[in-house]
Amino acid sequence: MSTGDLRVRVESDLNPGRTIVAEAFLKTLRALRGQTDVTEIDFRDQWHRRIAASGEMTWEGWYTPPSNGMAVLFASGADASRVHFRTFRDRESYVSSRVIDWADGVILGYASNVHRMTGLPGDFATTVYLGEQPRIIEHFRRARAVCRDIIAAADGNMTAGELHRVGMRLLAERGLAGTTHSDTDPNGDNIGHTLPRLPVVPVGFTLRPEQVDRLRHGRKFLRRDGDWRLDSVNQFTIEPQVVSSADASLPKVMLHYVVSMRDGVAVCDRCEDPLAEVEII
Repeated sequence: MSTGDLRVRVESDLNPGRTIVAEAFLKTLRALRGQTDVTEIDFRDQWHRRIAASGEMTWEGWYTPPSNGMAVLFASGADASRVHFRTFRDRESYVSSRVIDWADGVILGYASNVHRMTGLPGDFATTVYLGEQPRIIEHFRRARAVCRDIIAAADGNMTAGELHRVGMRLLAERGLAGTTHSDTDPNGDNIGHTLPRLPVVPVGFTLRPEQVDRLRHGRKFLRRDGDWRLDSVNQFTIEPQVVSSADASLPKVMLHYVVSMRDGVAVCDRCEDPLAEVEII
């Protein structure tokens, strides 16, 4: 994200766990790219090992099921149905033996490991397209652009509901739609949520059930009737699951940013896509 055009500031240490998880994803992609018969399970397991190797993250994520609090879904430009999921908690969205198509593949990855020193969830998600179809590349560009637009529109005086309405308008203006289904959200659909912090640090390597419940049920959602102010919380996510309003065959693009309001200005962690340096859209 170029912050010159946006009222957004970038702070790389806003959520240190996300940096660890994102870099582990990138290293896994580099290590596996081009290898034959790489499955969702293979990718998840290597990503998981690299996260654990840091020593700074819990071994599993708070968002379970799926196993380890992680999800990896493979699709292709020709058939993107695999990434048109409702929730990672659905059994059909668990990691599988599906093999990646490096020539025209889509990878959607999510990890919810918690940073042990801060007690903050290092929630990270990205969707990657490996192919060269112009219409899909353009769709991914629009999905990233609208997330940046939503972050730039955030104001500390706004309520969650106001930002949700702005987000829906910005999506529609680009011919897109996108909400995230959350089982603990009474309304079911939103474009993000707060990130509660576990109160005692360092957190152990294994999350206790009460810690998982605290993170899961302690969230407040960016939904249409949300009445909490953006500057009243430490951090919140912007994570619409973006689809094309005109072409249902295009992949769902899940991107995940963490924002904090500081003096009325949106401070974003890893606003730039961490995969840009390897020329992957």
